[in-house]
Amino acid sequence: MRAGTTVAALVGIVVIATVAFALRHVEFAPDHANAFIGSQACGRCHAGISDQWKASLHHKMMRRTDEPGAVLAKWGGSGAQPAFSLDDTVWVVGSKWEQQFMGRDKGRDTMLGGAWSVGLKNWTMQGWDGWQAPVPEDRCHGCHVVGLDVKSGHFVEPGIGCESCHGQGLWHAEASGHGPVYAKLDSEVCGQCHTRGHAPTGPYFFPVNYELGSPLDASFSEVKADFIQNSSQWWGNGRERDRHQEYPAWRRGGHADALKVLTVGYDDRYGKAGPECLRCHSAEAAVYPGRPLAMADAKNGITCVVCHNVHGALEETRSTCESCHDQGPFHHQAVALKDHVPCPTTAGVKCENCHMPVTVKVGGQYHLHSHAPGITSPEDGAKFESPSSCANGGCHNETPGSKLQQDFEVFYRKPNSIDAEQRVQQAP
Repeated sequence: MRAGTTVAALVGIVVIATVAFALRHVEFAPDHANAFIGSQACGRCHAGISDQWKASLHHKMMRRTDEPGAVLAKWGGSGAQPAFSLDDTVWVVGSKWEQQFMGRDKGRDTMLGGAWSVGLKNWTMQGWDGWQAPVPEDRCHGCHVVGLDVKSGHFVEPGIGCESCHGQGLWHAEASGHGPVYAKLDSEVCGQCHTRGHAPTGPYFFPVNYELGSPLDASFSEVKADFIQNSSQWWGNGRERDRHQEYPAWRRGGHADALKVLTVGYDDRYGKAGPECLRCHSAEAAVYPGRPLAMADAKNGITCVVCHNVHGALEETRSTCESCHDQGPFHHQAVALKDHVPCPTTAGVKCENCHMPVTVKVGGQYHLHSHAPGITSPEDGAKFESPSSCANGGCHNETPGSKLQQDFEVFYRKPNSIDAEQRVQQAP
């Protein structure tokens, strides 16, 4: 090969490499609109993540009833039976707690009366929480499908897919991964569905055409607790009483403000704040612990993705309470756990049993933990007839509230010098 040819070839390689490098550092925005393309297209490059997602509850949120394994409900036998058969169905919603079903009428999806409790293995005749039959395009599809057009009822993909959280993927796919998708760690991504309320206009129970990264409050009005009396969505003490309210509960807790308390008004009482503090105060540092992160580059407090493995097994935690609260109730104080939990170690009590009490009934039983960390005393629970930190999720449910409150006060309000075992013995 001639020297000139070799030089030209090398120059060509350098140019190609330079262009490729540049593409990675500019936004790819072609002259046509972005669009939803479905999770199957994402899986061609992101096979590992796609496999995790396919096994997750998000993928199983809404499926065709003819998909193998999708329908868990049983017809026939003793007990109440729905007025429809499996042949009348097109879609099944849910897979863990309960299943509800949709059919088709005049080209539109319709809800069918009745819900199958997966845990109790029986039918209840009032699906939809006792309301009149909802219109799926108004009430359900905004969070159960991808790429919904509320006017036509058309959608790109059933279930909660990649683009539910990352936005339209057409540009990203066309540019071989260089086109922009949303990949930030804020909780509003989850909040668009894990919040109950209404769109400002129209009959919709979800934010219509929500733009990821924009303020959720601008496109959705949530149903709020009044802290005075119970409602169908909230206990009077501010705890969630219904599903899909994790985001507003999280926002009231300390996790949402974890970064703010470190960067705004912090008085250096535990030492000067620095990047080493971000592991427990910033989602960016918690999710990517090996990446250097300056204080100014941290954008979020402890958000949903810090605790939840959002790409796969949602029930499994990415981080635990001990990841940050590893020395007791306050990370910065050497508080031993010995005097913190009144129950014996054989009870297997975990942080979330008391600080995130089970408050929501799903499928006929209490199952879902509150996402507003804090203690609900037996007295507070009795006031609103709600689960407390002591009586919830199978713990002390048969013990009278007055007795629990007495034990609660003896254990937690006596001087710390009294041994925990003595306090339990002194309880009435």
